[in-house]
Parts: sequence; C-alpha cells; structure tokens
Amino acid sequence: MITILALIDGLLHFSLDYVLFRGNLFGSLGPPPGAPPPAGGGGGPPQFPLPLNQLFVLNLCGYIVLLLIFWFVAPRLGSWAWLVDVAFILYVAVIFGGWLSIGGPNPRGLGYFSKTVETLLIIALLAHLWTLIARTRAASAAAT
Repeated sequence: MITILALIDGLLHFSLDYVLFRGNLFGSLGPPPGAPPPAGGGGGPPQFPLPLNQLFVLNLCGYIVLLLIFWFVAPRLGSWAWLVDVAFILYVAVIFGGWLSIGGPNPRGLGYFSKTVETLLIIALLAHLWTLIARTRAASAAAT
C-alpha cells in the first residue's frame, strides 16, 4: 500500500509539469500560465530553491529513492528499520507543508487529490512504523 500511494503521489506531481508547465521539466520559467503577476511588494508566495517544475520532477525522484530504501535497505537495518519510516513521513510532511506555504493551489482538482493520497500515505507509514516497533519489542521481550 505504501508503494502504491507513494508512486501515485509522485506521478501526480510529475503530471503537474505537463498540466501547468506544458511539459517543461527542467527549464527555468515564470509563473504557470494564467497565474496572476506577483505583487509589487514581494509579498507573494515563498520562493523555493528551484522552480516548481523542477521540484515536481525531484518529488517523483525522491519517492523512488525512498521506496528503494524502504524495500532494499530497511530490511537490513534490523531494529533500526523504523528510521526509514520516519524519514518517509518527514519527506511527505515537507511536501505537504510546501503546498500549504504557497496557498494550497488545486489545479484541476489534483492538489486536493494529492493531499488525500499523502494523508493516506502518512497513515500507512504510521501503521507500518507501529508494527515495526511492536515486532522489535516482542523480539526483545522474547530474548530476555
């Protein structure tokens, strides 16, 4: 479930490059088509380290990297595997916070759908984290 939700959210963000930026994945650009011009006093949305189109591509890449770690590294971490879940939860929380910081846009309903998927992903990760902790406690109790 975690894998499916993460891929859905990553692909949703990736699709925004086509919905908002006409497929411009890495080039620099101005605001998306139809966006109002920035206010004269600089009171607009927060500035990100990269343009949004690049952040959307990196969002998908980040999910892929986290899923690879989740599937291939976490099982080898033993009792420390819970750190991968925490890193995943923090990643999703940063994405959610970034969306809120720019005013919660909802182009074609994809914004709210993405946040629903991210909320479900966090719930699934918390459930997985809970089972990892319970399993670790049971194993340590059996060892004593």
